[in-house]
Amino acid sequence: MRKVCLFIFNPVSGDTPIEKEELEEMVRVKLPDFETFIVETSGSDDIDRIQSAYKKTRPELVLIGGGDGTVKLVAKALRDTKAPFCVIPFGSANGLAKCLGIHTIEDSWEAIRCYTIHPIDAIQINDELCLHLADFGFNANLVKNFESNDGRGMIAYIKGSVSEIFTTEPKPYKLKVDGEEKQVMAKMLVLANGDQYGTGALINYKGKMNDGKFEVIALNPQSTKDYIRMIMAMFRGDLEEQNSSIFYRCESCEIENEKEVDFQIDGELMGKPQSINARIEKHAFQFVTSKRFSRYKKNLS
Repeated sequence: MRKVCLFIFNPVSGDTPIEKEELEEMVRVKLPDFETFIVETSGSDDIDRIQSAYKKTRPELVLIGGGDGTVKLVAKALRDTKAPFCVIPFGSANGLAKCLGIHTIEDSWEAIRCYTIHPIDAIQINDELCLHLADFGFNANLVKNFESNDGRGMIAYIKGSVSEIFTTEPKPYKLKVDGEEKQVMAKMLVLANGDQYGTGALINYKGKMNDGKFEVIALNPQSTKDYIRMIMAMFRGDLEEQNSSIFYRCESCEIENEKEVDFQIDGELMGKPQSINARIEKHAFQFVTSKRFSRYKKNLS
C-alpha cells in the first residue's frame, strides 16, 4: 500500500511562484511511493482547511511548500499531531529550511529519500509560535519596510539592509533571563531557535534547534568598523566572539520593550509590544532534515 502525503502549498510564495500543474508533475516524479494530496493556502480559513485535510487523509508525511510564514502556519494548524514535516523551500529567503540543512528544492527530495527525522524545539512568545528567529530593532524595521514596498525577494531585502543597518539607533531593554535580571542597549535584540537568516548570515552558530534552550542575542555595533566586523562575523560563524554582541542561553526570558520598538516573529510583524514572555517548548515538532543538518549537529556536540 502506498504511503499518504499531505502537501500544503503556498501558491504566491517566493519571487517566481510555481504553478499547481508544475507542482503536480513534480510530485509524480519525485514521490512515486506516496499518494499525495495537495492543499493550496489562500489567506482565508487556512488553518481550518489544513486541519480538515489532515483528518481526512491521515498522512505519514506533511510537505510544506513555501517560506517561513507558510511553515509556521502549518505548524500552528497541526501542532498536536506530531506529524513529520518536510519543508520545500519555495519562499524568498527560506531561513528555517536552511537551518534544517535544506537550501534547495532538490535538498528536500534527497531528505525525503533518506528520511531522517529530528525533533525540533519551538519558542512560545506570548500567544505566538516561533520556529526560527524573532527580533526587535534592525531586522524588524527591515521587514516592515520590505512589506510596505513593491520590491520583494532577496535582492530587495539586501538593498534595504544597507541603509537600515546604519540608521537604527540603540534602544534599552530590560530582560529577565531564567529569572535573572539584565539591562542591555541594542540596535537589534534577537530570540533565536534557528542559527541563520535566509541570507546565510549566521546569527547563532553555536545554537542547536533541539537542545531545549534558545538564545537571546543583543547586537550593538557603534562604529563603521564594528558594523564591518559584525557582518563578517555573521558569515564566518563567530559573532559570539565579537565585543558588540552579548549572548544568553536560556529556557525562558521576559523582555520589556520600553521604547516600543518594532518586533517580528519568523518574518511576520507583531507590532510594538511593551513586553514579551518567551519560553522554550522542547521537541515540539518533528522535521525531516538533510544530511547537512545531521553532520552540523554532530560537529557541535
